[in-house]
Amino acid sequence: MVDPRALGATGRMVRCAHCAHTWHQETPPPVAARARDIPPPPPAKPTSFELPSSFDDPGPVADSLAEPEPIKRGLPALAQPRRLPWMVMGWATLAVLVVVGVTGLVMARDQIVEWWPPSARLYTALHLPIEPAGAGLELRRVSPTRETENGLPTLVIQGEVANISEISRRVPKLKVVLRDGSDRELQSWSFTLTEERLQPGASVPFRTSISQPSEAATGLLVTFVIAGE
Repeated sequence: MVDPRALGATGRMVRCAHCAHTWHQETPPPVAARARDIPPPPPAKPTSFELPSSFDDPGPVADSLAEPEPIKRGLPALAQPRRLPWMVMGWATLAVLVVVGVTGLVMARDQIVEWWPPSARLYTALHLPIEPAGAGLELRRVSPTRETENGLPTLVIQGEVANISEISRRVPKLKVVLRDGSDRELQSWSFTLTEERLQPGASVPFRTSISQPSEAATGLLVTFVIAGE
């Protein structure tokens, strides 16, 4: 649909107004002989374009030479199956592990306190009850006697610890407190009885002493030390 006279004698470069394809179009043979006598067409008037604000913006020139959009055939799109991203699965697995770990720390807190006594302070701060010190154990045959050792008056306390529960128990430290007639604490000390776990029904004896006990002491108390103290 181009006027053959606009092509000149040797043809010229043309561009499709629809798809922007460019090529060299030769002058048709019937017109080529007369094209020499036809004056060339006037030069095209310059057209001004605004420069794009950035190199990412192609501007109007690039838009005019852009590739044509593909023809849509109207076929129905196939639904792609949704896949759970691996990151979501990873976070879900981590959350499950955290929940299981926290549950285990709560359910097995008594055993954990036995293995690591300082953890009792953490459970107490979180208001999670734990077994009292010496749970499942019993003090038996506790008897104080006054003796002389190395020329000094000495108070000797003897007795035994028995496991009255159905599971093995760790024997915590024992604490001895000397009191006066008004139940005021005068002297106290702690000692370790054994590092081995005490089996059900078993017992272990203990003996402790203090040199030059307070003369005001009229009674004593033997108890288990709370874990972490």
